[in-house]
Amino acid sequence: MDEPILPQNPYRPDAIAPFAGRQKAFEHLYERLTNPTGTKGCAILGRQGIGKTSLLLHFHDTFDETFVGVYLPLKRLTPRDESDLLRALAGGATGALVERNLSIARLGDLQPDSGNLRAWLAETYLPELFTVLRRRKLVFLLDDAGWLLRNMDEGRLSEDLFSYLNGLVKAQPGLGFVLALDARYEDTLPQLSPLVGLTDAFRLESLDEADTVWLLREPVRGEYFINDEGVAAAHRATGGRPHLLQRLGFQLYKFWENGDGDRTLTAEDVKTASATVYRESRGEFEAEWKARNRNERLTLTALISLILADPLTPTPAEALEAWLIESDYPLDMTTIRAALRGLEYDEIVENEGGGWRVRAGLMQNWLLDHARLETMARPGDTRLLRWAAVAILVLLVAALALIVSQGGGAGQLVVSTPVPTVTLAATPE
Repeated sequence: MDEPILPQNPYRPDAIAPFAGRQKAFEHLYERLTNPTGTKGCAILGRQGIGKTSLLLHFHDTFDETFVGVYLPLKRLTPRDESDLLRALAGGATGALVERNLSIARLGDLQPDSGNLRAWLAETYLPELFTVLRRRKLVFLLDDAGWLLRNMDEGRLSEDLFSYLNGLVKAQPGLGFVLALDARYEDTLPQLSPLVGLTDAFRLESLDEADTVWLLREPVRGEYFINDEGVAAAHRATGGRPHLLQRLGFQLYKFWENGDGDRTLTAEDVKTASATVYRESRGEFEAEWKARNRNERLTLTALISLILADPLTPTPAEALEAWLIESDYPLDMTTIRAALRGLEYDEIVENEGGGWRVRAGLMQNWLLDHARLETMARPGDTRLLRWAAVAILVLLVAALALIVSQGGGAGQLVVSTPVPTVTLAATPE
């Protein structure tokens, strides 16, 4: 008798992860790709692990059969130059037609003109391609599109590349481009013009609680159930970060597999699974910490110290200022609020009822273990001045003790002037 086929963990790393939410992102894409008068290019921005690749890979799940998506992971393809890039565009488009069972007979006879690939793609290949597609739209989904910007800076791609691609879109109304970029390229968005305008970019954020519910329940429906308290604990631990939720889902599935096979998972089960997720994510939390500027790290250190003293009450900015003054690393309120805005924009902290807290409980745990004040004192730091004053006083006391110990008899040394008072200033005389 054949053994029953056991279900596979839907959150396993070697598979396309379950996908939740992103309705607003897809609405943005649809508006840009179908706009008859505007650009047909758009950018998806987000930090690592926020779900840019997943969004591109689920393009076909959202758009109907009139859209043909061509997914090209540039980091993995690593084109050497513009010729490689243009060949990858043509090859990807042909492959997409094959997957749709569309005839490529007319395309098979088209040999790339290695001497002028730009003209061949624009004047020969794409016109024939859209003859096959008829009224369908072709959308190039370029993952890791920061590769384009890096190679333009290094001279391997022409500076007018985005103007050329925009020319292709204008010549073929059914053509569109979606570029997924890491959030660190946000300041370079003007370089994508005219293919992508500033209003054509969409920034991905963490999932809300409703999407967290779907992600942790729907892929495992019929196998086990996570109760409301468990889902709330998962959302708090991960802050809605998709990659942390995927890791947590993977561990929860394993937890269920190793149990009785028919159970409801609770907040306590989430807590147990979160310990493994924390170990797997420490390197990422450390990288996030190192990526923050000095004022943001100081603000986070103050916040985490006050959270340790009172974990249930969000911390007002005024309390952060007072803590930093006491710690000899004073920041004024304007600087603290600027740091909080940067941390909030990257979803590391959030404001709740006028106070601040760390958004993801797992990152808060890392900060509790590792966030420390800077060990290098700045010029003028009162901590350095105090230590210097103590050192000088110790030396003076030692010198006075030596003089006294040698006193008495004919050779007695007489100290006719009082011991000087040590005064240190923050600035030299």
